[in-house]
Parts: sequence; structure tokens; C-alpha cells
Amino acid sequence: MRFRTDEQALQDDVAALLAAGDFTDSLVPAALQADRLGVDPRSLAFLAEVVRRGGLDYAARLPEPLPTPEQTALVRPWLAIGAGSDRLARWLDAVAAVLEARHLSGR
Repeated sequence: MRFRTDEQALQDDVAALLAAGDFTDSLVPAALQADRLGVDPRSLAFLAEVVRRGGLDYAARLPEPLPTPEQTALVRPWLAIGAGSDRLARWLDAVAAVLEARHLSGR
């Protein structure tokens, strides 16, 4: 895991990290980017469940996998990486947990 400031992490290309199989280093940047767009952690957890039950292809074809167009634009590349439904669902749950922890800590 790389250590960097929030501003540095915000610049990371989450989809590229996921495509490279770097799920750990992509967690914080994904949570920060989601936070900047006002994504509710429950929305990511719900999307994880959609991926888990319907599969990655199904989730990627949803018109709006998250509530707003901006939030949807954020997750579309994440859904397109083809990492496997179970792995991406677990990762989305982890991003939701990081986001929830940030909210609970007042960040």
C-alpha cells in the first residue's frame, strides 16, 4: 500500500489501478472520489449486492447504477474492468466501508 495525501490520492486513476489488479491501493482513492461526489456508502453497498446477484455485465448495463449522473460516471469505469463479479463486489463493499468510516470520523 502506498502512502499519500488525500489530494494525491484523488488524482489516482482508480480504473487503471483495478485493471492492474491493485485493489488495495485503489480503495482510498475510490472512497475519496466518491465522497467528493456525495456518494452515500449505502449506494455503493447496494451496487455491490447488484454485482453479486446479477453479475458484472448486468450491473454495467444499468442506466444509473448510482443515483446521479455524476456518480454513475464515476463507477462506470470500475464496472468495466472485468475483474470478476465476486471480487469487484467485495471491493465495492470495502470502498463503502472506507467511505462510511470517513463520514463517521467527520472528514
